[in-house]
Amino acid sequence: MSVVLLLGISWLVSGCGGEGQTESLKEAVYGSPEAQISMEKPTTSELYSGAALSIAPEVNPVPNAKVHEVRLDVTHSEIQVTEGVKFVAWTFGGTLPGPVLHVRQGDRVRFTMTNRSDQTVSFSPPTPHSIDFHAAMVNPADKYREVIPGATIKFEWVANYPGVFMYHCGSPAILQHMIYGMIGMTIVEPKNGYPTKVDREFALVQSELYLTKMKSGMYLVDMEAAKQKKATYVTFNGIPKQYVDKPLQAKPGERVRIYILNAGPNGTSSFHVVGTLFDKAWFDGNPQNEQRGLQTVILGSSNGAIVEFVIPEAGTYTFVDHEFADVELGAVGQIVAKSEAIASK
Repeated sequence: MSVVLLLGISWLVSGCGGEGQTESLKEAVYGSPEAQISMEKPTTSELYSGAALSIAPEVNPVPNAKVHEVRLDVTHSEIQVTEGVKFVAWTFGGTLPGPVLHVRQGDRVRFTMTNRSDQTVSFSPPTPHSIDFHAAMVNPADKYREVIPGATIKFEWVANYPGVFMYHCGSPAILQHMIYGMIGMTIVEPKNGYPTKVDREFALVQSELYLTKMKSGMYLVDMEAAKQKKATYVTFNGIPKQYVDKPLQAKPGERVRIYILNAGPNGTSSFHVVGTLFDKAWFDGNPQNEQRGLQTVILGSSNGAIVEFVIPEAGTYTFVDHEFADVELGAVGQIVAKSEAIASK
C-alpha cells in the first residue's frame, strides 16, 4: 500500500504545473438538477445506447456534441469467462466490463439507467443497483441512489476534469456488486485534445474474478474468496488471456495509446509492455500528471492512466500486470506488429 501511495505522490509532484488545473477549476460546473426515479420502462431491447459508448478494447472518437445522451441498463447475464467456465454476472449494458464512455472535458452527460434485473428471475434474483461515476462531481446521495428492479433513474453531470475514470455499482455490499461485474471505464478527453497524435488507441480494464464451481457445472461468485483477496482470474476486459488468443494489432513505427484502468476491486496493477517504454504516461489520464520514459505504471484499485509508446519494429509485444501471480491468473495479452496491412474487422 505504501509503495502505491508513494508512487501516486511521485506522479503528482512530477506533473506539468498547476496553470491548466486552475483554468479547469474556473470552468468547472458543480452539481446538477435533481435525479429523477420512475417506473418508466425502456422502449427498446438494447441494453446500452449513445454515440459516446464503445466496447473495449475499441475506443470510439468523442461525438461532436456538448451534450451526450447515454443509456446503460443493468441486467443479469450469463457470461462465458473461458472454456467451460460460465457464471451469472451483474452488468452494465450486458457486457463485462461495461461499455467505455468517451466524452470531452466540459461536456454534459445525460444519463439513464433502468434496472432490468426483474427480467431474468428464471436464473437470478432481482436486486437493487446503482451507479457511481468517479468522473462526476455531484451529490452521491441523490445521483447514486439505489434503483429497485424495474425502476429507472435519470440524472446528468458535467465532465470537469480530463482523465481515465472508473464507474461501478455503489450498492451494498459494494465488493459483491463489483465482483459480479458492475464496473466500467470513463475517458474524459482534455478540452483541446491530447498533446500528441497517435495511430492506434486501445482501452483495457483490469479486474479480478472470484468464482467457485457448483454441482451444476455453472460457476458462482465467491464472496469469501474476494474478502480474502484470492482471485480465480485476473483479466483484461473481463476474459483471462483473451489477447493472447486474439492479439491486438498494430504496425511497426506506429504510436500507440492505451487507456488502462485497474478496476480491482482488490489488487494493484503494475502495467508493463515488453519490448518498449512508455515515453509518455499520465497518471489518472490527466496530461497535467505527466511522466516520461517509464517501464511500468503502478495503479491502485480504481486508478487509471494513459500510456503512449512507439512500436519499434515488427514483432510481438506482450503486455502484463508485472505482478506475475496475476499473469498466471490471466493478466496477459499481446500486440502483434506486422509490416503488412491490418485486415479490417
